[in-house]
Amino acid sequence: MARIAGVTTQKDVRGNITHVTINVKKHTEALPVLKELGLIEKTQFEKDCEGAISIDEAFDDVQEHIKKTWHEWNNKK
Repeated sequence: MARIAGVTTQKDVRGNITHVTINVKKHTEALPVLKELGLIEKTQFEKDCEGAISIDEAFDDVQEHIKKTWHEWNNKK
């Protein structure tokens, strides 16, 4: 098998390939494919962002909170 820069393999005692390491800094084109195949684990930041709300939702929530607080404050006068 030909050697490719940035790709290394590990073999067991029988000579079977057990691990393949790809340097994604050298082979950036492989990154989307590896993620699609589920071979790259998500970072904690990516996991945390999955449950996040969009900017528009956050803006609407803030506006609603301001209106509610302003209304309550005006009614106490």
